[in-house]
Amino acid sequence: MGGIFTKTAVHAGLLRSAPTVGTHGMVVFGTGTDCYLSHRPMFFAPYDFQVLLDVELDERGRRALGADRRAGFGGCHAFDPADLSLAELDPGAQCPRTTFRGNLIRGYLDRRGTVIARDVGVTVRHVVSFAELDPHPLHTGELLTHLCFGRAGKMYLAHRIARRPSFDQIVAARLIPDSVTDLLGFPLPDDVTEFEFERAQPIILGQREFTGQRLRIGEVAVAAFHATASASGERGFLVEIAVERQIYLEVADLV
Repeated sequence: MGGIFTKTAVHAGLLRSAPTVGTHGMVVFGTGTDCYLSHRPMFFAPYDFQVLLDVELDERGRRALGADRRAGFGGCHAFDPADLSLAELDPGAQCPRTTFRGNLIRGYLDRRGTVIARDVGVTVRHVVSFAELDPHPLHTGELLTHLCFGRAGKMYLAHRIARRPSFDQIVAARLIPDSVTDLLGFPLPDDVTEFEFERAQPIILGQREFTGQRLRIGEVAVAAFHATASASGERGFLVEIAVERQIYLEVADLV
C-alpha cells in the first residue's frame, strides 16, 4: 500500500545544500513492542523534515519504557538519536538506514526531561511517512490535512505539516464500525477492525462534529481516503473516525 513520501534531500540532490545531521528529538508513542517515533520538526535545517517511523526498541529500551509506564508516568516520552542524518532514513534512497542509537527520555531534554535509558538501539521496521518541509509551497490550495496509520485496532492520526505556520499533532483514533461508504455515500461492507496502514495514508477530514484541523478528544470526523487495499478495492472511500486521546501537540516550533 502506498504511503506519503515527498521531495527529500536525497531526491533533491544539489537543490539542497543544508545539512541534515543534528540532534533530532523524536516523540515516542505506542508500546515497547508496538512502537512509533515522530520527528519533532521545525521550518529550518537540519530539522525541516516530518518523519514517522514504525520501530522496534532493543530490550533495554522496551524494559525502561514499560517500567516507566507501569510506575504511573502518563506523560510523553522522547528519543534523542546520536548524530542522525534524517536524509539517511529516506525510503527512496539506494540504501536507507535501518538502525540507529540514542537516549530514551521521560519528557523532553529541552524541557527538563530525564534520561531513563542510554544508548538504546532502534531498528526501523517501516518508514511510515517521510517528507521535507517547504515553508513556501507552490500549491497552497492542497486539501490533504492528516496522515492515518497504524495496525488493526490501534490507529493514529498525525497532522500533515504542509505550509508555514503550522502545528504538529498526533492523536490515537478509532475507526467507527459500519461507517464505511464510497465517495458518493453508498455503504460498503468493509470491516474497519481489519484495516491496517503500514505506511501513512493522506486523508481529508471534515463534516460531522469536526471543528477544524486541530483535533480534540471526543471529536468525530469523516475521513476521505483516496485509495486503499480493502474489500472495496483500490478506490477512494469515506469512514468516520473518533479521536480518543491526544499524544502530542506542538505549535511554537512551527510558526
